[in-house]
This record gives sequence, C-alpha cells and structure tokens, in this order.
Amino acid sequence: GGCRVSVGAHMKFACVDVDEHGHSYFRETDLPQTGSAQRISSKNQDVKYWKMSRSLPGHSVDFKSASALTIVAVFSGQMDITVSNGETRHFVRGDMLTLFDTHGQGHLVRIVGDEPCHALHMVVADRGTFS
Repeated sequence: GGCRVSVGAHMKFACVDVDEHGHSYFRETDLPQTGSAQRISSKNQDVKYWKMSRSLPGHSVDFKSASALTIVAVFSGQMDITVSNGETRHFVRGDMLTLFDTHGQGHLVRIVGDEPCHALHMVVADRGTFS
C-alpha cells in the first residue's frame, strides 16, 4: 500500500533500491514536476527500451536483481513485491514503481488476485531526474 502517485510539485513513487551490502529495500523516490495548477508534468526522461508483460495469477519470480534500471507501470491485475528484509508491498492498476536494485539479492515478485497482471516496463539509462 501507499504506492499511489501523489500529485503536487513532485510525484512520489515506491522504489526498490539496494544498499552497500547488496540488500534490497523500499524507499520513496521523487520526480520533480513543473506547470500550472491544472497540469503539471516532469521533464522528458530518456528511455532505452520498453516492453509490455502479461503474467498470470500465481506466477512468481524468486529473488533476482533487476536486469537494468526499470520503471514499471501496472495497467491491470495485482503484484506483490518483497525485498530483502521481508517487507512486501502490493501494487495494483495505476501504480508505478522504480526498480533500481541492479545488483545484490534483488526482489521477489508474485502475481496475486484472480486476473492477469499487465505491466509496462521502461528501461532507463540512468536515474534521470528521479531522486
């Protein structure tokens, strides 16, 4: 929970990051926004490539680090992500998260609920303007 994008002068996302010992953990990452009260947006962010995925309920991927810096947007279904310390967060339609744990233990993914999970994975060259 608590993964929804909150709009203000910044957009906050859940982030899976890694510490100096290779342990993954959740933190909030921030994407600065500019604009008017009616519409704000971030700066353009470079994307190396993107892909769509469809995973069936019950599918899981054991602890594995992200193959690249990745931003994930959930379009349907539900997924649980677990980090090294056992903390699990639940992501549903409309949630975005960043996977910055490109080395170390990685994270565990479980597709939960009773409908397929469709997600957009955008691989970025660097953290861009994410903090």
